[in-house]
Amino acid sequence: MFAIRDSVFTVVCLCISAFFKMDKLVLVNDKIFSGFSLTPGFQLLGTNNSAPLVPPYSSMLLQNVYSPSWFLFCSPAAPSVVENLEATSLSSDRLVVSWKAGRGHIENLRVLLVDQNQVSLRNISAKNTTTSAELTDLLPGTLYNITVVTEAVGLQGFAFTQAYTVPAAVSNLTLNNHGSSESLEASWTRPKGGVDFYLVTLQAPESTPQQRILLSNITQEVFVGLTPGRHYLLSVISSAGGQSSESRAVGRTVPGRVSSLSMSIDSSTLQLTWLPPRGDWDAYSVVITNGLAVLLNQTVSKWSRQLEVSVHSLGLVPGCVYHSELSVHSGALASTAHCSSRLEPRPVQQLLVRQADETSLGIQWSRPVGHWDNFTVLLKDKNPDSHWTKSVLSWETRDWTFRGLTPGRCYTVTVSTNSGNLSTSVSLTAWTTPAPVGWLQVSSLGSTNSLQTQWDLSSGEADSYQILLIHDSSVIRNESMAANFSSIIFRTLTPGALYKVVVITIRAGLASRQAVAEGRTVPAAVTDVRVSNNGRTDFLTVSWNQAAGDIDSYLVTLRDGEKTLHTLAVSKSNPGCVFNSLVSGRLYNISITSCSGHDQNHTFIQERTQPSKVQNPTATHGARDDYLKVYWRHAVGDFDRYQVFIKHNNTFLQNKTVPKTQSECVFIGLVPGRLYTVLVNTWSGLYEASTSTHGRTFPAAVQSLVLAGQGTEELRVVWTAAPGDVDHYEVQLLFSDMKVFPPITLGSWVEECILSSLTPGRLYKILVSTFSGPNQKAQYIEGRTVPSRVKNIHVSGDSSSLKVSWTPGPGDLDGYSVFLYRESQEPAIRHVLKHQNEVSFDWLQPGQLYAVMVQTVSGELLNNNTATGRTVPSAVTGLQVENIVSTCSIQVSWQEVLGVADGYILQVLDERGGTVASAWKPFGLTRYRFDGLTPGKRYRVLIQTTSGDVHSLVVSAEARTGKTTQPFLIFIYLSIKTTTTTSLSFRWSPPEGDFQHYEVFLYKSDESLQESQHIQPSSQECSFQGLRPGAPYRMVIQTHSGDQTNQTSMWARTVPTAVVSLTARSINQSDALWVNWNRGAGDVSGYLLSLYNLDGSRQAEQQLGSEATDGVFSGLVPGRQYQAEVLSLSGELQNRASTMGRTTPKPPVSFLFGGVTNTSLEITWSGPADCDYDDFDLQWSPPDQLSIINPYQSRLSCSRILKGMFPGRRYTLSLRTISGAIQPGDTPTYSIPIQNSIRTKPKRVHSLHCRPQSATSISCSWGPPEADFDSYSIECLHQESHTLVYSRRVGQDSSSYTITQLEPHKHYTISVKVISDRTTSEEAVDSVVTMIDRPPQPPVSVRVSVKTAMVTKSSISFQFNCSWFSDINGAIRFFTVVVMESEGVSEMQPDQRHPLPSYLDYRSNSSIKSYQTSYFTSHCSEGPDSSTFTYNISLGTGMDLLGGSCESSRDLGHLCDGPLKTKTSYRLSVRAFTQMFEKETTDSQAWSPLFTDTFLSTPVITKTEPLSGVIEGISAGLFLIIMIIGITALLICRHRAHKLCTLLTLLFAFSPIKVTNFESYYNKLLADSNYLLSEQYEDLKDVGRNQPLDSALLPENRGKNRYNNILPYDSTRVKLSYVDDDPCSDYINASYIPGNHFRREYIATQGPLPGTKDDFWKMVWEQNVHNMVMVTQCVEKGRVKCDHYWPFDQDPLYYGDLIVQMLSESVLPEWTIREFRICSEEQLSFSRLVRQFHYTVWPDHGVPESTQSLVQFVRTVRDYINRSPGSGPTVVHCSAGVGRTGTFIVLDRLLQLLNTRDTLDIYGAVFDLRLHRSHMVQTESQYLYLHQCVRDVLRARKLRSEQEDLVYPMFFNTAFVLDFLSGLI
Repeated sequence: MFAIRDSVFTVVCLCISAFFKMDKLVLVNDKIFSGFSLTPGFQLLGTNNSAPLVPPYSSMLLQNVYSPSWFLFCSPAAPSVVENLEATSLSSDRLVVSWKAGRGHIENLRVLLVDQNQVSLRNISAKNTTTSAELTDLLPGTLYNITVVTEAVGLQGFAFTQAYTVPAAVSNLTLNNHGSSESLEASWTRPKGGVDFYLVTLQAPESTPQQRILLSNITQEVFVGLTPGRHYLLSVISSAGGQSSESRAVGRTVPGRVSSLSMSIDSSTLQLTWLPPRGDWDAYSVVITNGLAVLLNQTVSKWSRQLEVSVHSLGLVPGCVYHSELSVHSGALASTAHCSSRLEPRPVQQLLVRQADETSLGIQWSRPVGHWDNFTVLLKDKNPDSHWTKSVLSWETRDWTFRGLTPGRCYTVTVSTNSGNLSTSVSLTAWTTPAPVGWLQVSSLGSTNSLQTQWDLSSGEADSYQILLIHDSSVIRNESMAANFSSIIFRTLTPGALYKVVVITIRAGLASRQAVAEGRTVPAAVTDVRVSNNGRTDFLTVSWNQAAGDIDSYLVTLRDGEKTLHTLAVSKSNPGCVFNSLVSGRLYNISITSCSGHDQNHTFIQERTQPSKVQNPTATHGARDDYLKVYWRHAVGDFDRYQVFIKHNNTFLQNKTVPKTQSECVFIGLVPGRLYTVLVNTWSGLYEASTSTHGRTFPAAVQSLVLAGQGTEELRVVWTAAPGDVDHYEVQLLFSDMKVFPPITLGSWVEECILSSLTPGRLYKILVSTFSGPNQKAQYIEGRTVPSRVKNIHVSGDSSSLKVSWTPGPGDLDGYSVFLYRESQEPAIRHVLKHQNEVSFDWLQPGQLYAVMVQTVSGELLNNNTATGRTVPSAVTGLQVENIVSTCSIQVSWQEVLGVADGYILQVLDERGGTVASAWKPFGLTRYRFDGLTPGKRYRVLIQTTSGDVHSLVVSAEARTGKTTQPFLIFIYLSIKTTTTTSLSFRWSPPEGDFQHYEVFLYKSDESLQESQHIQPSSQECSFQGLRPGAPYRMVIQTHSGDQTNQTSMWARTVPTAVVSLTARSINQSDALWVNWNRGAGDVSGYLLSLYNLDGSRQAEQQLGSEATDGVFSGLVPGRQYQAEVLSLSGELQNRASTMGRTTPKPPVSFLFGGVTNTSLEITWSGPADCDYDDFDLQWSPPDQLSIINPYQSRLSCSRILKGMFPGRRYTLSLRTISGAIQPGDTPTYSIPIQNSIRTKPKRVHSLHCRPQSATSISCSWGPPEADFDSYSIECLHQESHTLVYSRRVGQDSSSYTITQLEPHKHYTISVKVISDRTTSEEAVDSVVTMIDRPPQPPVSVRVSVKTAMVTKSSISFQFNCSWFSDINGAIRFFTVVVMESEGVSEMQPDQRHPLPSYLDYRSNSSIKSYQTSYFTSHCSEGPDSSTFTYNISLGTGMDLLGGSCESSRDLGHLCDGPLKTKTSYRLSVRAFTQMFEKETTDSQAWSPLFTDTFLSTPVITKTEPLSGVIEGISAGLFLIIMIIGITALLICRHRAHKLCTLLTLLFAFSPIKVTNFESYYNKLLADSNYLLSEQYEDLKDVGRNQPLDSALLPENRGKNRYNNILPYDSTRVKLSYVDDDPCSDYINASYIPGNHFRREYIATQGPLPGTKDDFWKMVWEQNVHNMVMVTQCVEKGRVKCDHYWPFDQDPLYYGDLIVQMLSESVLPEWTIREFRICSEEQLSFSRLVRQFHYTVWPDHGVPESTQSLVQFVRTVRDYINRSPGSGPTVVHCSAGVGRTGTFIVLDRLLQLLNTRDTLDIYGAVFDLRLHRSHMVQTESQYLYLHQCVRDVLRARKLRSEQEDLVYPMFFNTAFVLDFLSGLI
């Protein structure tokens, strides 16, 4: 078929059918009509529907199938078409077309292929016999139209059909499960060509197929509801036109997981069970892991439902968690289920009770095998209703304690090992200890022979109580009572005796702790009470007769009315007491009570004391110069009134009577600054007590203080002397209330002072202080120095204004005043701020000379500097130039200028600008004529007004000379060709006419000839060399023609030289540049100095004179770069020089440190504001190799990190701002640096090792850190109580330290820190346990009792138990029995040697009086009841425990137990050892024993033989007779010779006293109201007073003494080295004091004054002092006792030439220890460590509250002194250096003697001290206090109670006394 556009279409009717067999038809509008006859093969003519039909042609009307046109075809007819036309697709890109030939004639065939868009694709010609054709390269799945055309006689027949190519199959077909067990996703790529739809089918065996028809644009589909683990087949069929192609793929869903997966593990088998999954699968796999370790990996059949594995084969560990993975496999896919389980943990092992007491049970156990998470401990008792306790403990716990339990109860403890949710348990049963009874009371109920005991029932559970009644360490009653009883009565007891009752709770065989109480029967009352005051004011003495019966002590009560003041406990052996410190003049009630237990009997009496003195009288000046206020603390006690006297030089001036209710009075009208003596008398009745003090009136201020002179750098003040007494004056200069210079000390006669080297213009405050004693009165005035003058005044300007600038002078100022003067007129004034340095004046007269004065103003003071300046004169006006009759002249006229002028400068220039002529005319002329000009030539006339050296602007006019008719030579043109600094070149035009040559002359400005030249007429130029730069020259050229000449001249100037060495640099101001240069050679008229910004804009400009060589630009931006240019000016010529300069940047601000470690720190700061800068420069000192890190990588960042620093080192860091350091070659400028110092943290010490040195000390050593540091801080912490028990600081040279005063056998933690300034390192820690020590001393009541001992003639049997010795210092390991043969009781303890002699030594050597038995092992630490373990000792029986019999041994060193001597007095002691052999061995050669003895028993006498009874009776009778005689003699002595007995007592009072007799000696001193003690002290009053005091009394040295009456003797004073040959510079108020070892062992000195601190440290340095003792406060009761002479902190201070730095300060409750490093300024490398021991609780003129504190302090100081070998004397000072100082020195000497001697002499020690320094031990109370200290030290060494058993030996010869008494009778 053919398509013909919009024209004729030929339609071939293909409807010829054999079925109809028609040969004619008509087709009209798709309808067939018959009746036309056609013959195939005939020609047909066709026209379109617009052409008329031409007959007789046959016609056929056909409609175009593609358009509504109708065609008429006319015969002949077309050829027949082919038949059976078919098109078949054999592949996706090929069609095969076949047909059969039709009827009729056919000439040829053509096959046409057209696509759906009517695009012709093929046109194939074929023979008429052809019946098929093949079409290739087609698109798959596409519909094609095929037409077979038959042609004949030019006509065509058409056969038509349609066919689809087979569509292409899809590609990239996949079937993916995406991890799903129930869905699959199909996806593919669309095929090439056409597709109508897809048929997608998913099928699997035993499954219903799923089929989907999808549109052609779909490329994926999801199938859901599938079976897990199943294999599926996917088919995708592409369909197009009934044709199709298929693609296939396979896929599998993920298999399902098993369900109910569980794992159980018992002791033998691991079992894994599960339920099968849904769907299909192939098999299972099982993996069992322990963490990352795989224990089992096994494949299991799909039919299995469980798996069992042997625990042993897997090696499972109890308590561990195991994980199981069960995977279901289907093909290559799998899904996994997980579960876990544990093997049951093992129970704990060795569960036992570690500790049990009343309310707690402690258990412990060993670890179980395997793993576990934690433990659970459960506590239950037998009561099912009781609360149970459960705790969960961490896995590492090995013990646990239950608290808050019921005493005496049985508990079940269960410990469970937990691992996950599994646990195993172990249990045990334990009892708590029964509780002791509570509130045990023993009372007499007023009875003398019975005691009632009561208690509260014990808490918890109990079976019964055991009650013991003990007397004198022996059990005399042992009772048992049921648990419901709470009281018992013991009868038939001894009256007044002390009993001890012990109650023990019993439960299930267990005993509680003992409850112990004591009770005593009622005593009797005392009789014959005597009270006396002995005329003293502050005490009463009381004595009485002994009370009948046994008593404990007496209580003496002192009452004031009904108020009880004192209650004293008095030993029964001393029936008397003394009351001290009573109120004077008061009536007291005294009662004496005899005490036995809680029972008392009273006796009463009254007595009165004498009145006392007032306390602390003080006279103060109240800051008034004629006034003294006297006040005091009221006198203690009763009194009537006060009377106050004031005197001077023993002359009584005034007195006042003051009521007793007042404690002050005022005296006025006194002399200023005078020292007065004030007496305050207390009156009570007729009795008077007086005390005195000193008071100084306040000094008067100087009078008429005025400022007599002022300069720029000095001030002079004068005054009139202050009235009254004056020691000296002191002048102090202050600025802003800060000291400028150290104060100037002047004598009292000086009345003026000149202060120099001051700052100009500054306002100062001058204080003139009057000193009198320690007081000062200041008077001040203010004075200002004259301000400095300004410098470099520069004046510049124009015709109507002047600008004045200057350079400020040094010093302070308020501003400037600038005055401008003109002759006699009023000046113009400008006031300028102090920060400005220039000012302008306008509206001035031109050309006028002005005087300028710049006045510096500071307060009311002025300073002037002057200069002159001239305004530029006015330029002329009305300038006229005209030629006159002469052809060689011009006439110049002008009008007179305004203002002031000197004259006019006139110049004539030719047409080339060359100067032809010049002239100067004075002011007043207005006309001038220039002659000698060239005729007919144009000239330019210049005129300037001059005033001084200032010229006005140039005014010019032009004119021409008249033409000449004379034939003379005239130059046409003369000009300057070139000019340099040293040469001038001229050129000219030749004149008209003839001439022979030129003569050229060069003249200087003074008309002297510089040079001349002869020039040929052909030349038209010449030059001159070697000229002076910047100088003016006149050049004259003459033309010679024959004998006629003509000349022309002009002025010229060489170029001035540029300045040299031009620099621009910043000065001391960051906003200014100083430009300076050196002048070049030659002349200049001035300089023009300009400053340009980098963008070329002008910043500033200055016109300077010819002499200037520098200039300053201010007000610039700090840190900015500028270009400075200097123009050298000479006339109109100039020469340029320039340079670059940069102002100094501002410094940074806020220099801070952060992140300080031991090797690094961070530095931050703030950049300067309003400043150009590029970087910062950081420097440090010392210059260590450090690295700088810029954390922000920016030069402008204000932070840097320094690393690599040395630990503990002090670095001084300097920071500067840099401007101009970016480009290479830049010259940077730096700001002034700012500095700050920091110290890095030190490293901690290494290798810290602490070890016990003794029972009370620990020695630590360490390696010093690699760091700079000052000291170490050592702290010791008690671990159990977490209490800090020790803290010290030691110097940096120390690498070891011993910590003392610790407790034995305790666990301590020691930490050592390194200290650098105020920073500390991390602490180094070590722990250590102190050694065991000897057991504590048992009390005297705990010893072998004579009453309970069983005695035979050769043996003594007794008992002791473990409770006698405490195990606080370590467990008791051994015992031995010490036996001493002795009849007396003076010795309290055995000889402390070890070992003591054996029994064999004692028996063989009669001089040996004591021995010991063999050692036997202690059982005191073997159980909870071991403290009551009792040893039964039978001494002298050969007891095996004591070493057995001595009969068979011949070795004298063998320790054994032999028989005692008959009728011999023995005293026994038990010796206990905590350590006897080193490492607890029995090696006797390595003994290091630690032992303690009980006090010796009272004498025990062995039995005698039967025949000795008669002898004993005779001896007793003789002894009784002797005693009667002795008593009678003593009574007679007492009655008749009382005074002589007293004298006898005094005879022995001053002799050395044996230590054993000191207690009785002390009591005698205190007898009769301290009578003997007072006599002793009074006897010391004048000791040493006759020695000279010449040096101390020198006037130059009086001011160095704190008190006028406390002065050193010349023979013992400490002498300093002389200074500058000053004979008085060696004086210091200090004295050498002897000690026990050296004659100069101490230095006693006063508390330093402000003016003697340097001398004090000088003495310490020169005397090689290492230890100082200070026993005063700096200020006490508002009065200065001692100046603070050491540094307040760790910053070093200068004291004279010495540098003192405090290294450490340890502050304790009662004293402080400081350590100082001292070195000389001349020897900085040599330093010394000095310790100061500062006792802070000692009142002035008094004594400390207790003796223990001072004794401990003295011993501490002595310990340090002993550890300072090679040191010089020990310096001791208080305020005056005599009272407290002397007490300290005497006590130190006595405590040393107590360790080495058996005698003491306190009186002799004080006597010795007073021979070397007066008033040593200043008060009687201090002298008494020394005796109390010795007494308490000796008491601490001896008994603490039962002193009545002690019998002190008499310290005199009895026979001598009896003979002496008999002589008196």
